[in-house]
Amino acid sequence: MRRLMMFVLVVILFGCTHNGVSSVLGQEKVKEYSSTAITLSDFSMKIVAHYESQNVSVPNDFDSKQFFELLGKIYPDQSRVTFVHDHYRVLARPLGGGYSVMLCDPTGDQKIMEDLSCHLNRVEIRSWESNVATPCAFESNWKPYCK
Repeated sequence: MRRLMMFVLVVILFGCTHNGVSSVLGQEKVKEYSSTAITLSDFSMKIVAHYESQNVSVPNDFDSKQFFELLGKIYPDQSRVTFVHDHYRVLARPLGGGYSVMLCDPTGDQKIMEDLSCHLNRVEIRSWESNVATPCAFESNWKPYCK
């Protein structure tokens, strides 16, 4: 009986500790992703303004290479550009005269967020907020996000 009580106590304590650790890790990810989403919105403002100032649309061959090359020329805080480049798998594409940039985990298995650049004050798709794993793929039905 005594051993059973000890076993139950250990299981309860481990469960509480385990939930606390995963909760702290979850909060750290939310903090990182929220901060990165703000950075992506800022990137969008700069990139959209760059193309608008030239009276042109985002090029039809726009990709992550061009995304980072342009940010390297126009973005004032290169440490933010480097952070995004180094911590995520980044994919970009032209989209309806603008562009979309998607950040996935480093292995490229799960989408973390996708900025469609249609609302310059927020990232439209924040997959990290869902409990369902989202594959690292561009949103095909993107127009409702831009209303």
